[in-house]
Amino acid sequence: MFYHAKELQYNARVSKPDPRFARLLLEQFGGGNGELKACMQYFT
Repeated sequence: MFYHAKELQYNARVSKPDPRFARLLLEQFGGGNGELKACMQYFT
C-alpha cells in the first residue's frame, strides 16, 4: 500500500521569476549534460 501526502518537502517563497535558475534546471533535465540525456544514452 502507498500513502500520498500532498505536502511540500520545503516551503518555497518565490518573490519573482528567476530565468537564470530556470535555465540551469532545464539544462539538468534535458540539456547536453543533463540526466535525461544520460538516461536515454544508457537506454539505447
